[in-house]
Amino acid sequence: MQNLTLQLDALIADIDRLIELTDNDIALVKGAQHAKIAEYHHEKLLLVNRFDRNKTLFNDTLRQLTLQYPGQELHEILSPDLQEKLDLFKEKLMQLHEANKIYAKFVVMLNEFFNSLVSAILPMKEEGYQTGKPKPAAFLQVSV
Repeated sequence: MQNLTLQLDALIADIDRLIELTDNDIALVKGAQHAKIAEYHHEKLLLVNRFDRNKTLFNDTLRQLTLQYPGQELHEILSPDLQEKLDLFKEKLMQLHEANKIYAKFVVMLNEFFNSLVSAILPMKEEGYQTGKPKPAAFLQVSV
């Protein structure tokens, strides 16, 4: 059971850091400091990879535990302390999910904004479902 406690503590710490980085990314996007987001990208990528590995190990440990105690539910096997940590883990996952949803909305909005800006500066000729090349004069005129 000690192994499960250590694994959950590591997972919760990773989630806390991911939430912190995502909230920081949201603040940077709101402040139009897009270049600074790249500074945290590598750390986030490493953290996500480590979290995935640790979560797989945690799931494997839980699976082994349920095999050791067949016919018992997980809440019957785990100590109250461990059950509390598991509940906290689930809560943190939901917080991370919400932070990622907010960040994703900003990403989509910025993408739409920049696409519309490029289209306004360099109008494209629509040809059915395909977009053609910019009109020759498009580099010299700006649509208002």
